[in-house]
Amino acid sequence: MAVTPNLAVRSGLGSTPFAARRIPVASQHCCYIARQFTRQTVRRWNLHSICDDAVQIASELVANAVRHGQPDPAAPDSVQTGVWLAFTLRPRTLLCVVRDPSQLHPRLTAPQPMAEHHHGLPIVDALSNTWGWTTEAQARGKSVWARVALPAA
Repeated sequence: MAVTPNLAVRSGLGSTPFAARRIPVASQHCCYIARQFTRQTVRRWNLHSICDDAVQIASELVANAVRHGQPDPAAPDSVQTGVWLAFTLRPRTLLCVVRDPSQLHPRLTAPQPMAEHHHGLPIVDALSNTWGWTTEAQARGKSVWARVALPAA
């Protein structure tokens, strides 16, 4: 297996499996990187049956973060943390989280017929069990998350 840069993985005995990666927003391949990272992570955790849904959800959330989650140009450099994609396993769900430096809340809107944009959150809504976002007063930015049910054991 190839080593992925900027990868933090923890899956030791007795711990909650966790994987995170910084997504280079300046790259035109940011969604490809997110899809590859998601596929590698989900397969490593033997969640093959939900792999396609997880890949699509992560790709849509990262695309939204790159397109709409850019920081305020007047913000200090320390605030411009970029986009992060993370996964953790919960007792019955896979949690996908995308963090970006913007505090603009995502809005679920129905796309117009034949529209090229605004399909991301409707796709996330359809493929996930639940999704939402959080912001913190001390930290600039937001986290948009989606939960995917794990297959019954």
